[in-house]
Amino acid sequence: MSEAAARKQWTLPVRNRHLLLTRGRRRAMPPVKTLRVLGLQRGMSFLDIGCGPGYFSVPACRVVGKNGRVFACDISPVMIRELKTSAKERGYGNLTAKRNQGSRIPFPDACADFALIAFVLHGVSDVQPMLAESRRAMRKGAAIALIDWHKKPMDMGPPLEARFEPEELVNELRDAGFRKARWWDFDGNTYFVAAQAP
Repeated sequence: MSEAAARKQWTLPVRNRHLLLTRGRRRAMPPVKTLRVLGLQRGMSFLDIGCGPGYFSVPACRVVGKNGRVFACDISPVMIRELKTSAKERGYGNLTAKRNQGSRIPFPDACADFALIAFVLHGVSDVQPMLAESRRAMRKGAAIALIDWHKKPMDMGPPLEARFEPEELVNELRDAGFRKARWWDFDGNTYFVAAQAP
């Protein structure tokens, strides 16, 4: 049985979405600081794939500034609705949020300078279609970052059988045609994988 076949999909139930916006999570991985460390800058176009209620999308509106753009998508209409409300309450007019169907990203070709897939891939049966769609929506040389859970027992995150080893995601990015794929540990529980669109 292949690794992909053996891996079990898992998605956080929408009723538990409050867990995505806790103070503890913000302390552990401050979104503005994290985005800046990963390379997001003022004036960029940012694509958040599987954005949820906006843990990274809303702070990204601030990071890219009024001359930048934030494109965000999620399969849940509830998440998209909450994200739009949150951005509007903060006065951000540089966000476009849409619901996506499966791996299809509802934005134009080459719209993004930077793409993020954070804590999403454990809910996807085959990551290659999502990575192919990400690449389509990214400009030449654009950066992509994946954030995910280490595959080890812990009191948070998805079940172990739904997780990826970081080396697996490096290989998935390479298989999708991305360049300079590498990973590094964040806090012992989570890790980053980064690469560049060709």
